[in-house]
Amino acid sequence: MRQTVEFLSMLFISPASNVAMNSFFTLSKAALGGLLLLSCGLVFSAPSALSVNYINVPAYNLITDTLAGMSSTVDGKRNDDVMQLICDLARGEKKQQEVNAILEKSHVDVQSIPAQGSISSLLINGDAPQQAATCAAYIATSLFYATDNTLLFDSDKKDSEKKKAEEQILNLEHFKADVKLKMSLAEATATLYAVIASNLKSDPRMTFTGYQQSVLTILYAYAPDYLRLVQAVYSADRASYTPVEVNRSRLDVMDNTGRELKISPQGVTMTSRGVTWLGDGKILGKEYFVAMKISDSSSKSKTSVSAKKGGRKN
Repeated sequence: MRQTVEFLSMLFISPASNVAMNSFFTLSKAALGGLLLLSCGLVFSAPSALSVNYINVPAYNLITDTLAGMSSTVDGKRNDDVMQLICDLARGEKKQQEVNAILEKSHVDVQSIPAQGSISSLLINGDAPQQAATCAAYIATSLFYATDNTLLFDSDKKDSEKKKAEEQILNLEHFKADVKLKMSLAEATATLYAVIASNLKSDPRMTFTGYQQSVLTILYAYAPDYLRLVQAVYSADRASYTPVEVNRSRLDVMDNTGRELKISPQGVTMTSRGVTWLGDGKILGKEYFVAMKISDSSSKSKTSVSAKKGGRKN
């Protein structure tokens, strides 16, 4: 079983020269086409003498961390092609028999894939709500991962003083297709974040893990609508885009409707008519916070020592 899971983590890996192009087309199909094991147990500790035993945490980070955890595979990495198959199943664009045939063609023993407990389980277990939620998490967090914009450029080699210099020329066709997809994802994802943040009930007794479960519950309910929204926003987009700055790792683009999208190694920011729609901790122009419990580690420690000495537990 372990060998199967490890093999799935490497399934469909493309040659290095095709990674950028394959990544774009895979994301395009996942988004438009056609919890699991949350190991994070973040706890904040403080002395028991404090009168306030909770802190306010940005919902933006809570949502992003939770969604990223859902779509990660081995060692926190993502397998775009496996996620594509899960998205195909979630939208009903591929039947189970078709996915089984693809896996078998890739020399994967379908019978050895565990029915639960792994992201690869969603390839075979028929759990439609979980497939939809995982696909939604994968698409929503795609913009937060490092991007390689080399696909957007054509190379023009020229001789300069007997040395070859390579000039990068923006391929407008690739640029428009890529930016339209990313802008649509950002706009739809801003709505997803707003739905989740608006439905989170702030409770100072709640822990990080408890809030993660709440995020997942809301995601499960809204995921099918989000997947349809991504396609609807993309289909309705008739904007014309102007590059502000585009290089290998950064993208800054504006359109004629007042939207701007910035993607860099530091994060993603989308604005609409000057209002931050997604990014910088804001969701549709608003900052959301939830009250998170601080663990009383000192009290627990004293209780443990007292118990060892035979003291009474208060």
